[in-house]
Amino acid sequence: MNIQIIPNQVFTRLFYIILLLLFANIIGIATKLNFGHETFRMLVLLFDFDTEVNIPTLYSSFALVIASILLLIIALNSKKTANQHYWFGLALIFTFLSIDEIASVHERISEPMRELLNTSGYLYYAWIIPYSIALVGFIAIYSKFLFTLPRTTMIRFVISGVIYVSGAIGFEILGGRQAELYGEVNLRFCIYYTCEEFLEMFGIAIFIHALLSYMASELKLLTISINEEQKLKSSST
Repeated sequence: MNIQIIPNQVFTRLFYIILLLLFANIIGIATKLNFGHETFRMLVLLFDFDTEVNIPTLYSSFALVIASILLLIIALNSKKTANQHYWFGLALIFTFLSIDEIASVHERISEPMRELLNTSGYLYYAWIIPYSIALVGFIAIYSKFLFTLPRTTMIRFVISGVIYVSGAIGFEILGGRQAELYGEVNLRFCIYYTCEEFLEMFGIAIFIHALLSYMASELKLLTISINEEQKLKSSST
């Protein structure tokens, strides 16, 4: 029996999950702003995009792990190309991003960085500074690799990256200024972090689709064969 993984179907299902999480987050925001945090505390804690270690955080971390695994599979099947180390590097980066998502590493270094550099306003969340420097370095190192990819894959990588960074850094900048001036319990701040997390999730979903499509078209890896005879033996024991 052959099991085929279809990239478009995977992306569609991921997108539906993201929409459900977005809807639950909006309901949580409405209850938080209109009825107080304590009224439906569990709903807010479970689905609010700005809360640590809840369902949206677990989903984002899981999606990043999936991307990391796919990158590792591509790397292991790219032994004959000069790009293998780039794929391994991406797998490590996405593993770190997954750990960061679940452990909130960037948020934990934000306050020490803010005190060290005396930042405020749009740089209120000071973790943006070292991560932006790392991003520039990443672009410098990976720009050559990007142009070696098939055109469709390259375009999908760029689109997913722009969407992800727009959320992770772009809306974080806006949210930092709003948080410093007016605190974190107001509608505009909620809109900012909702856009931030939604764009991050959406960007990773596009990236996973791009990886699966690359694996299907270039590496022919998305068909899993299961030996029926072996399956029958295992079921009878």
